[in-house]
Amino acid sequence: MKKLQLLLLLSLACTILTPVDAVYAKEDGVTSDAVSKPHQDIVPDTVKDPHSKYTAKFKMKDGRVCTAILISSTAALTARHCVGNTRKTNVGTIYPGASGSSTPFGYMNISEYIPNPDLDPFKKYDIAILKGTERDQDKFYKYYIKKFKTSLRGYTDDQFKKFVGKEVYSYGYPYKGSDFYQYRSDGSITSYIETFKYLYTDMPAFVGQSGSGVFTKNGDFIGLIIESTTQKHEAVVLPFTQEIADWVNKNAN
Repeated sequence: MKKLQLLLLLSLACTILTPVDAVYAKEDGVTSDAVSKPHQDIVPDTVKDPHSKYTAKFKMKDGRVCTAILISSTAALTARHCVGNTRKTNVGTIYPGASGSSTPFGYMNISEYIPNPDLDPFKKYDIAILKGTERDQDKFYKYYIKKFKTSLRGYTDDQFKKFVGKEVYSYGYPYKGSDFYQYRSDGSITSYIETFKYLYTDMPAFVGQSGSGVFTKNGDFIGLIIESTTQKHEAVVLPFTQEIADWVNKNAN
């Protein structure tokens, strides 16, 4: 009888622990077939999701949409090809955590656009800074997006090579209809091309996701989605070299 009770207790313990272990396995990158497959899912509630409000729908003056990621309460990053290679003013508006017609965290008009000046075709630093002031923010943005500032960390070629095989994720606005809902993409880094400073991944990526921030599962902010492969629609990432990080940290103030 005692042996039977012990077996039942052990069985119950395994039943209780398994779901908890599965959650941590997903976040820590422990592999399982279900977790490791690349996938893209709509964010069901951008207010509850802790990552959502720092990813913004960037709607330009001509109506086109890209993605931007906030690095401070008055600055965000996006892909340079969304707006162009010259500095401009009043290029559009960002809506943090927007999804469809919902804009729970308000908006900030972009009063200054600063593209990275390096047009070397072998580097193609497809990154730009979007800046606004408190005057450009509506009351909801001011209330929910508290003052903060993030300094980018730059990585070396050796560090990028060690990222290969690691799981990554990104939030953004793929074009799947004119409403532009926020989606989360998950996948892994498949290769690093040192000559062009690109990270290739198997994360799903489509038009509209340019400018989406890319993170490792332990939270390292390592780059931006700048394009996707033509046939497989997999994200190509501009990683943050020290040169890029220094430029952003200098110009985002």
